[in-house]
Amino acid sequence: MPGFDDETQALIDAASKASDDHSKVHGELSDKERELRDIEKELSVDLGPDEEFFPLQGHCYEYTEREYVYKLCPFDKVTQRSKNGGSETSLGTWGRWNGESSKYDRMLYDNGEKCWNGPARSASVSIQCGIENELVSSSEPNRCEYAMEFHSPAACRHIEHDEL
Repeated sequence: MPGFDDETQALIDAASKASDDHSKVHGELSDKERELRDIEKELSVDLGPDEEFFPLQGHCYEYTEREYVYKLCPFDKVTQRSKNGGSETSLGTWGRWNGESSKYDRMLYDNGEKCWNGPARSASVSIQCGIENELVSSSEPNRCEYAMEFHSPAACRHIEHDEL
């Protein structure tokens, strides 16, 4: 196949470079838009009246029982995996605060992986005052509905000093 004349080849090369530059800039823009969405999502999370639950964000806590390891990543997700290995099963992603006596007593995670012939998994995490951040229990009181207990100093906000 014959080549192009010098002028046409220069135009082809310039167009190719412009296309490559555009792709690079478009990729960088997409990365920045994703970063902005992530930051906006983090800023929109209700971390308590005085942001007392902020230190929990970005951390995960595990609880191991006979068969499974449960992992709570506050304001993100809850998962379960077999102690014998395998992939994690989503028990839900951050939904909202759902406390009864106080809004900030319970976290609700929903839209987890669908159970076989059943609903999507969900987890309700009761938060209680504790000396350290620790996932202390997990159970499945109803099919595909998990109940967990988490202790944290952040939950000690409304407790009188003599109760501690």
